Amino acid sequence: MPLYRYKAKTMEGKICRGRMGAPTDRELFKRLEGQGLYCLAWQEEGSDVFQGRTLRAGSLVPFCRQMSAMLGAGVPLPEILEVSSRMAADGRQKEILLQIKDAVYRGLTLSEAMEGSGAFPPLLVHMVRAGEAGGGLDGIFQRMAEYYERQHELRGKLCTAMIYPLILLIVTALVSLFLAVEVLPQFASLLEGQPLPWITRLLLGAGRYLKEGGIGYLLAALPAAVMAVGIFRIPSVRLAADRLLLCIPIIGKLLKTIDAFRFAQTFAMLYGKGADVLESLELTGQVMGNSFIRKSVENVEEELKRGRLLSQALKEADVFPPVLAAMAAAGEESGCLEQMLEKAGTYYEKEGEEAVNRLAALFEPAVILVMAFVVGSVVLSVMLPAAGVYSSML
Repeated sequence: MPLYRYKAKTMEGKICRGRMGAPTDRELFKRLEGQGLYCLAWQEEGSDVFQGRTLRAGSLVPFCRQMSAMLGAGVPLPEILEVSSRMAADGRQKEILLQIKDAVYRGLTLSEAMEGSGAFPPLLVHMVRAGEAGGGLDGIFQRMAEYYERQHELRGKLCTAMIYPLILLIVTALVSLFLAVEVLPQFASLLEGQPLPWITRLLLGAGRYLKEGGIGYLLAALPAAVMAVGIFRIPSVRLAADRLLLCIPIIGKLLKTIDAFRFAQTFAMLYGKGADVLESLELTGQVMGNSFIRKSVENVEEELKRGRLLSQALKEADVFPPVLAAMAAAGEESGCLEQMLEKAGTYYEKEGEEAVNRLAALFEPAVILVMAFVVGSVVLSVMLPAAGVYSSML
């Protein structure tokens, strides 16, 4: 049975909102009338177009910029959504925006329609709701566009830094496999009757092993990979894996820096728009990329409910760099928590970029060393027996 989100008016004129299951929208109206409610707006939840993940930052940036520009120009909201749907990057986003436009026509606010779609992050929905209540919705969308653009740029820099080393690793693996399976056995056939070094025997055995059962190993690897992905999606396993990632010297520091940037910017933005500390923490925890850090933010929220200060809880959580807790403490003492966390966000954004550059600078020579070791081992397995044959001929 479909579930509807509705906005209705009581006989006394009071507005109420809620959810109700009904076979059709007409049946929804009848059930609400039976409770003495007059339906003002409704939207079906769980539509097929909304199934799947929320829109990514790369799609949210142009959407927020379009909304900001057209709202600032005084264009009516349904017309803005119509234009944005025509400019959507893919069919799913287009359908989402058209459904939101229909919900707005039926009387829902933009934030209610976005929340009902399930396609937008809770952070964006909350900021839009705050803009509807306090005014300046075009400014809210402009700020969210800048926020998602910075998040997208930092993620893009991290991915770009990893592309070249990964290509080197893949090429090295393929070349080594080809040499071990095809080239080395042909060379070894010329040395029959000659004693072979241990490294040559090792690579010959590995090449023969792979050549004889290569397809079988490949077919076995596919379900094993699917199973591994499924195992890492188990919350407890993912939590333990993410905790181990934070313990790796260079990678762990990078992940902490990136999530410190996300935490500071998101919390400052929510807190500055009137959300209380607990609500800001709840929404901020949802944007953390590491599940262990996300769980730690939930623990910080619980500590605040017991009366602890934010800076104390952050310091005891020990998942963010110490500077973040220190700046939060300074903001609490001065009454400028929003401004101090904004400065912390700017600081950690630069730190994250520098950490990505350092990781790339260290990772590339490490991959080259691995490549040299692998290829050198194959070359050595060929040259050692050749040198032995040559010395026996002298």
